[in-house]
Amino acid sequence: MNDRVLVVDDDPGIRDTISQLIEELGYGCDCASDGIEALSCLNTSSYLCVFTDIMMPKMTGLELIKRIKAKDISLPIIVITGYASLEIAIDAMKCGASDFLSKPFKVSQIQLLLGKMRREKLLLEENRKYSDAIQLYRLIDNLKGQLEDKNNEITSLQTISEKIISLKGIRDLVAAIVDVSKQLLEDVDVEFYPLNRKTQTLIDTKRGHHRIISTDLMEGRIMRLSGHLTTGERTFQTIFPLMIEGQVFGTLDIHSDTVLGEEKEGKILYLLNRSAERMENVALYEGLYENMLSTLKSMAKILDARDPHTSQHSTRVTNFSLAIADVLELPQDEKDVLYIAASLHDIGKVGIPDSILLKPDKLTDEEFTTIKRHPDIGADILKQLPPMARETEIIRFHHEHYDGKGYPLGIGGREIPLLSRIITLADSYDAMTSDRPYRKGLAINKAIEEIRRCTGTQFDPELATLFINKIIGP
Repeated sequence: MNDRVLVVDDDPGIRDTISQLIEELGYGCDCASDGIEALSCLNTSSYLCVFTDIMMPKMTGLELIKRIKAKDISLPIIVITGYASLEIAIDAMKCGASDFLSKPFKVSQIQLLLGKMRREKLLLEENRKYSDAIQLYRLIDNLKGQLEDKNNEITSLQTISEKIISLKGIRDLVAAIVDVSKQLLEDVDVEFYPLNRKTQTLIDTKRGHHRIISTDLMEGRIMRLSGHLTTGERTFQTIFPLMIEGQVFGTLDIHSDTVLGEEKEGKILYLLNRSAERMENVALYEGLYENMLSTLKSMAKILDARDPHTSQHSTRVTNFSLAIADVLELPQDEKDVLYIAASLHDIGKVGIPDSILLKPDKLTDEEFTTIKRHPDIGADILKQLPPMARETEIIRFHHEHYDGKGYPLGIGGREIPLLSRIITLADSYDAMTSDRPYRKGLAINKAIEEIRRCTGTQFDPELATLFINKIIGP
């Protein structure tokens, strides 16, 4: 039995990660950056199995699977995927793949896969010695049955993954763990108990007391208990620890009339592992996002501080914008995006020279052309930050006019994002009513007259009417 594994992926980071995990498990490992290089390795060496990505240059993973199977139908192939994608997994298995490995990679995942591949390959090697036509037909029927079972399993895992990945908060994830467990197992009682790290006890929120956690659970092991009800019927309790970064976060308690068995336990473990990964990502993302947002807000405050006449401008624009959003009854996620975009709408002015930005007199045409670049500069700053994709678009268009005569692109009407149209109105009103070195701010009634005059040209008519009647007027 050859204990070497071939890893095929055009991303050197992924190749290094998987090969390191494989070698830690005591297996040899070769790497290839594309399908052509992989076929060259297969011509000169024998392997226990092949791990391959799907999207690669020169030759896709599906084509590689077909080429390998044409040469050696018994060589197991494991598809590397971002998460349990039903379409990719089914296409790959139709071509001959045996299983899939989802990111992020865990040693336990790879260990289970390699152990399974070893057993299956050994079985196939022994069967070859005694195979005949009847055995071959039986093997084909068996493989077809396995494929159907695997498709059903993948469908179930896909449902779990999509539900977990769509959730953003820890509390929602815990609720989903309980709900999905009930759906997977049926006719069971499920409870989740978070761990109090200070007291090392499990919190029973329904009954209002704490329970001591066992050593087995603290070390990440499943507990399986059984007992009898007052009616004499036997009952079974299976307790799963939810581990995050090697620490117990809580336990999932399942009470059932029968032993769960390996298959059902496997599905619950998959659910908990995916939930733990999502919780880790949520915690990391929230921390990074808050740090990034804090830095950008500091930049906006510095920008306001450059000109004492526009101090607190961003704050006022944000407040007016959110007031409009409240009247429109926008959903909370839209308000969250609007809050950030309005707070940072002038961030691009960091790229405008003070000689223009702070000029007390009227700007020349050339100077105005320069200052008109600030929406693009602001968007270019934010577009480097993937979580800010919506905010980037909104900031880029906050000086577009409803009649299409604004900047930077000259788009108009409903082409301009709604949140950009809201900021345009709030920004213009605050600019009109604020004192500047070359003029005193307009009175509210004069600003209202100006908004009415520019309704349908600079401003969205519906928003302008709403702003006047519901927020600053009548």
